[in-house]
Amino acid sequence: MSYDLIFVPRGDDQSWEDALKAAAEADTAERPRAEAWDGIVAAARQVLGEVSVFEGADNYELTHEPTGVQVSYYADEVSVTVPYWYRGGDAGDVVTAVYQLGAAVEAVTGLSGYDPQVELPLAEAVERPELAVAAFDEVAESFARRGISSPSNG
Repeated sequence: MSYDLIFVPRGDDQSWEDALKAAAEADTAERPRAEAWDGIVAAARQVLGEVSVFEGADNYELTHEPTGVQVSYYADEVSVTVPYWYRGGDAGDVVTAVYQLGAAVEAVTGLSGYDPQVELPLAEAVERPELAVAAFDEVAESFARRGISSPSNG
C-alpha cells in the first residue's frame, strides 16, 4: 500500500477523470524519452540523495531505499510512490520531497501530475500538504489498530 502521484497527458479542457481513463486505455509500445528520464533521475538525486536505477525494455524505474520512494516511467505515464511508513512531521517531510520530485517530473516530461489521495492536481496539492499528511496519519492509525507494524509505528 502506497501513497501515489500519477502523471499523464492531459488537455486543458480535459477532466482528470477523462485524462486518467485515457491513460489507462492507451496502448503504446513507445519507450519513454531518455532525456526526460535523465532529468527525473537528476531531480530525484537532488531531492532525495542517491537512488538505484533500473532500465527495462519499455520503462525506467528508480528507488530511494531510505525513504522507499519509487518512480516508474512509461512512455506516457509516470508514477511516484511512497509507502505509508510515515506520520506527523515525518510524513510532512516525505510529502514535501515527493511533491518537489513531482514538480520536476511535470517540468521534464510535460505530463500533468495528480494526487488521487487528496483528489487534486499536483499544483493545487502542493499548496495544501496538510491534506496529504492527514492521509498518511489516517493510514498509520489504521495500521496501528490492526497491529500492522511499519518503520514509523514499529
